[in-house]
Parts: sequence; C-alpha cells; structure tokens
Amino acid sequence: MSDRLLKNRELLFYSTLAVSCAVAFLPFARETGPSNFLIYALLPMILVFVNRSKFESIPLPRNLDLVIGVALIPSSFAFNWLFGSVTGDWAYGLTDYTILVVGIFAFYYPISEKIVQLGLVLLILLRLLTIGLSHVYSSGFVVVSDFIVGIVVAFSKILISSDITSGMIPGEIFVGGAAGSTPIFIGWACVGLEELVLISVILYILIDSFHLHRTATILWFAIGVIGSFLVNILRMVILIWVAFSRGIGDMLWVHTHIGDVLFLVWIAIFWWIFLGFASRGRRIDKASSLEERDSLVE
Repeated sequence: MSDRLLKNRELLFYSTLAVSCAVAFLPFARETGPSNFLIYALLPMILVFVNRSKFESIPLPRNLDLVIGVALIPSSFAFNWLFGSVTGDWAYGLTDYTILVVGIFAFYYPISEKIVQLGLVLLILLRLLTIGLSHVYSSGFVVVSDFIVGIVVAFSKILISSDITSGMIPGEIFVGGAAGSTPIFIGWACVGLEELVLISVILYILIDSFHLHRTATILWFAIGVIGSFLVNILRMVILIWVAFSRGIGDMLWVHTHIGDVLFLVWIAIFWWIFLGFASRGRRIDKASSLEERDSLVE
C-alpha cells in the first residue's frame, strides 16, 4: 500500500492542489476566482516538478507530519472565520488559501525535509510580500495608479478613442461612448502586481531548470515578466473598449472571464517559443559535444 502511494504521490499531489482551487466556488469565496488560487497552487507544483528526483527520494510523511498537514488544512477555514470575526470581511481570500496549500504540501511531503521547508518558506514569504505590496500600493496610490492609468489611457487613445482621459481621482478613467459619464477605477485587484510577482518567481524557477547560459536565462525571464505585464495592460484596454462600445454592464461580464483567457493564451505562446529555443539549444550543444568527442578520438 505504501509503495503504491509513494509511486503515485506526485500525481496525487498535483491533483489535490488543482482540485483545491474549487474552493473559489464556495459562497464565502465569491470575490476570488479559481485562477487567483491556482497561481498560488502552481508554485509548489513547479517546485516538485523541477526537482522531481529529489522529491521522489523523500519518504512518505510520518505520523507527526500527517497530523500537522491534516491540522493545517481545516485551519485555513478557521483562520478565515477568525479574520472575519475581527474585521467583518468574511470572504475567503488568498491568505486563507495559502495556509490550505501549505497543509496540502505538508500532507504529501514531510516538513522535516529541507527542500520541503524551503518550498513552504518561499510560499509564505511570497504571500507576505504581496500583502506588503498591496499596502504600498494603497499608501502610494497616486504614484502607482497614475503610472498604470497613464499607460492604459495612452494605448486606449491610440486604439479606441482620443476622448478617453484619466480622471481627477487616482485610478480613475473616463471612457465616454456607451459608458456615458460613468468612470472606471483601476484598483489593486486590477493592476495585477500580485499575479506578476508570483508569475515572475514561477517563470524563473522553470526557465532556470533548463540550465541555459545565464544571459539567456535572464533574457527569457525578462521577456516573460514584461510580456505578462503587457498582457495585463492589454486586458484593461480591451475592457475599456468594451465599456466604450457596449457599456459598463457588458464590460463587467467580460472582466470576469477575459483575464484567465488572455493569461492562458500568453503563457501557451511564451512556452511554445521558449521550449523551441531551449530544445534547439540542447541539440546544438549535443552536436558540439559529439564533434568534440570525435575530434579527440581522431
């Protein structure tokens, strides 16, 4: 039984994390979509994937590890209840889900292992970092929002209408058209900085696992991060176009779905191009090593 679990542990681990994103469909998690949860679940998935040999050699969790893992999973909901009792905000959020992911990680891999501890610490630190960024964004709202609004308005003027302008209030955009005089606000959730931070870490771990030249790794990492940022700008421009041409009601519907679609399309295109480059580089390296071996034989 234990041998079978050990053999299928990785697949079960991935499946459990993927299924855990369905917590977004619970009534008290309605403000957070499954894609927001998935980006947190991806980090431990990627860590296990790129370090497969190391994680395969790790034994199954012992009784104490299982107790900790099992205890952490419901503590995610307990933390949500406690936080809601104090603040009045009962919506299940990303901090709650991070605790759930940590519990799932500890359930499948013993936390006494250093590589598991590293993954758990990285996950927690990233969540704390994104919380800090949200506070920085709020305290420095004028600077950050004006920067984002400036980019979005500039593209919108070129692609949609020259009548689109930024408002007097930070984060405000006046669209006009079918939207009338109703302004659109770009808040923390719309900026995509939290997702960008997590995507950046995931991209670097994946790209670095190919052991490319350091310059190539940095170049592809930069392309991935900048591309992800521009895709989010494109998302906001599309939303403004929908509001301008169809009205706020249609924009809100598109807002619910378009982010996930654009993100998946961008990631698919990026990895298709990157994997082609990486596989070509490996073929060249292999051919060079064969030529070098043949020359030594001669």
